[in-house]
Amino acid sequence: MIKEITVVIDTREQYPLFFPEFIHVTHPDNPTRTWPIKVSAKRGTLHLGDYCLEGYETLAVIERKASQLEILKNMTDAKDKARQARAFKRLSEGCKYPYLLLEASPAHLLAPVPGKHPEVAIQMLACAMLKYRLQLVLMPWRGRSAEVRRKIGTFCLHLLVAPVIMRETQDVKVNLL
Repeated sequence: MIKEITVVIDTREQYPLFFPEFIHVTHPDNPTRTWPIKVSAKRGTLHLGDYCLEGYETLAVIERKASQLEILKNMTDAKDKARQARAFKRLSEGCKYPYLLLEASPAHLLAPVPGKHPEVAIQMLACAMLKYRLQLVLMPWRGRSAEVRRKIGTFCLHLLVAPVIMRETQDVKVNLL
């Protein structure tokens, strides 16, 4: 079983998530069997998404969108839409479990914006999610406090670690047969 992991945070993240020093995980087939994993984080240039685990860059990656305005721009601005489509395609082709983290509630995503059509952006995002098989994670929160960024970081860390644990435990089963 893994005992240590390193989260790689893309250097372009302006307000990166924070991660705990340890997380506790459970064996998928035996929830009473748990163990701690030591966590470290480092900045790096990622070619896919904003967060991944070092050594598992093609397993799970999180692309983070921090606001309704970022999503509106990414989905409706002609130049940005093409750039975002290429980024989603790279993410989908480059890892097994691509996640899209939206830091907003559905109500916030659909809130009126002068001169914009949030429903159109959401429809385009929904189509992109299907086309590029992105797993949506909604995290409605307000502010950029360290406590909130650490909680979201902990949640995201579990999303990144789960496929590693599943793969590791499957390898153990195969080896035992």
